[in-house]
Amino acid sequence: MITETIQRKSKKQQPSVRYRQQKRYYAGRPRPINVKQPRISLILVSLLFGMALGLIWVADVDAMPASPQLRQAISEGRITAPYYMRHEAELRGMGIDTPESGPLLTGINPLGKAALTGETKLLTILVDFSDKIAQVNAVKFDTLLYYNRTGTVVNYYLEVSHNNLTITTPQSPSDLGWIRAPQTYAYYVNARNGTGTYPYNSQKLVEDIVDLINPQVNFSQFDNDEDGFVDGLVIIHAGPGAEYTGSDDDIWSHQWEIIPRLRDGVYICAYSIQPEYWVSPGDMTCGVFCHELGHVFGLIDLYDTDYTSAGVGRWSLMAAGSWNGTLGSSPAHLDAYSKLCLGWGTMLTPALNLSEAAVPAVESEPIIYCLWTNGEPGNEYFLVENRQQVGYDACLPASGLFLWHIDDNVYSNSSEWWPGCGYSSHYKVALIQADGLWQLEHGANQGNAGDPFPGSSDVRQINGSGGLNTNSYSGAVTNVALTNISNSATEMTVDISVGAAQDIDDNENLMPAHITAVPNYPNPFNSSTNFRLDLTQAADVQIAIFNITGAKIKQITAGYLEPGTHSFIWDGTTDSGQKVGSGVYFYRLNINGESICKKMSLLK
Repeated sequence: MITETIQRKSKKQQPSVRYRQQKRYYAGRPRPINVKQPRISLILVSLLFGMALGLIWVADVDAMPASPQLRQAISEGRITAPYYMRHEAELRGMGIDTPESGPLLTGINPLGKAALTGETKLLTILVDFSDKIAQVNAVKFDTLLYYNRTGTVVNYYLEVSHNNLTITTPQSPSDLGWIRAPQTYAYYVNARNGTGTYPYNSQKLVEDIVDLINPQVNFSQFDNDEDGFVDGLVIIHAGPGAEYTGSDDDIWSHQWEIIPRLRDGVYICAYSIQPEYWVSPGDMTCGVFCHELGHVFGLIDLYDTDYTSAGVGRWSLMAAGSWNGTLGSSPAHLDAYSKLCLGWGTMLTPALNLSEAAVPAVESEPIIYCLWTNGEPGNEYFLVENRQQVGYDACLPASGLFLWHIDDNVYSNSSEWWPGCGYSSHYKVALIQADGLWQLEHGANQGNAGDPFPGSSDVRQINGSGGLNTNSYSGAVTNVALTNISNSATEMTVDISVGAAQDIDDNENLMPAHITAVPNYPNPFNSSTNFRLDLTQAADVQIAIFNITGAKIKQITAGYLEPGTHSFIWDGTTDSGQKVGSGVYFYRLNINGESICKKMSLLK
């Protein structure tokens, strides 16, 4: 489990700090010019030398997945894969699909508590060319990106963030209108989808456009977190996108970076670029913009970028779900992992077994269960959510309970895995498909009704046995189990096991004879309750309190105790000192690895 939490920066920091965070982007290449740093002449010489050699700036690139239509055409041999798909390995060497964190987030932590919230201002620039003239009125993009109605970027992120994030702009696309680039479209695309060698690529296009609009734009308005960088620069280019046309002579939508340019006291660095239309002028949808903004916010691609499998398919915005609906008119919600990365979910981590745990539809109430042995996730864990075909998830292939297998030690979804493959290579975010066919990993489809639980195969349980199981990638038994999974509904129920002991009444004789554990007294209790242990020999003792969801809220004691009588008091507070409300709670007593668990009631 990544331990660094998401942190929104609240005060100005020197750009040099930012450069250190992104040092990998510029390794072996000209460093960005920072007028506040010493030895500027040396940096400038390096910059000019790099430009003279025609070097491409090393920066992470995250791209839109190929459309279903393009993938089908390629598989049927009707079209040759375009440059971007043919040169995946080479482009990865330039930083393709190896993101770290987005401009608004540092230290992405899927198990963190902080959230990307509030108002985020984006700058959207429309660009056409002498050999590719725009055909869509600029006002179309005012609506598509910034009006709050179904099918727009603003509306999508309001729904997916549960009204936590509002996309806005002080300068609409139509305020500037279509800006004519100084070079031709063919110059920037260079038959390489705009991802070729500098200056014949999209990076040079963005640099040229930034210089052109500088007199008309106050870039400082778009530094939302006051870290000295513009957070969201959205470029819309005339014509269609290569991810749909499959042509080397079109730009493939992506998020990338340029060498930072200082304007109005802030640096312009990251950008995303998307097309004017797909098939015919006026048919553009929100899916591609929502996907690329996911990268701007720090999310990674969850499709298989080498196209040997499907990744998580149509089940996430960060994969083929960005194409759901008509050409992306109803992009899927974020998967549970990505939603937690942005702090848009309530994570429950039960340390005790739960009966009939309620799992509401995540589209309306973002409850996500995080499961691992005894409720102690590390870098590997499971996430459980309920997805229904409502809102922007209306075009999902099916609905039900989704079980995700996460490994934070892996950095992409480019290495597919299924039983028998060993465990050294696998997805970062994998969907455990209820039918056990592993069709996403085999690239057989982008998701179907057999994937969620119970699904078309009516699978009502999964545990540590059988070919479809909850074992770790190394094959270790985690004791995680889901049983009695209900029918798909807006609120589902499931019995959750994480390996915790059953009630003391069922196993009280398991405690060693040299230990006497007296039940807590009083029970029920009002303000506090007492625990007593009689030890005839030293023992490793842990007493912890859990709420009704199985989440640990208080550690009473942990460590070795000498022989004798020991008493402990719980005063009805959490580890952070907060008073808890009336209700049922549990205490777990673990002595030398043997555990007992019992209910108690707090009445106020």
